[in-house]
Amino acid sequence: MSNLSVTRCKIPTEENSNSVYVKVKNMNQKLSRQITINAYSENSPTKESLPVYVDTQPTHIDTLEPETEKIYKIDVSNLKGKVIFEITQKMGSSGIRTLKNSNNPSLVELHLK
Repeated sequence: MSNLSVTRCKIPTEENSNSVYVKVKNMNQKLSRQITINAYSENSPTKESLPVYVDTQPTHIDTLEPETEKIYKIDVSNLKGKVIFEITQKMGSSGIRTLKNSNNPSLVELHLK
């Protein structure tokens, strides 16, 4: 039986910004974590995916090695409102914790346990 962990959070977009950022940390000291990422407009009835990048490479599936972190950039050009960021992890997790930075509301940090 598979263990599936899904977390969603809303990230506000800023008028003068074309991007929002999500930092994902693998807090596990031994295991890698394979994740699936989806980002879409809160106002989208079809949940059409927004472009997500690591560095300059587009991605929606990634692997985090033990005790590593990556910053994902979401392209929110011409988007008003909030972005829903969804991360799905299969197998071996005890959960995903979401932290928001009150100094920078367009940066969200997720910890994989």
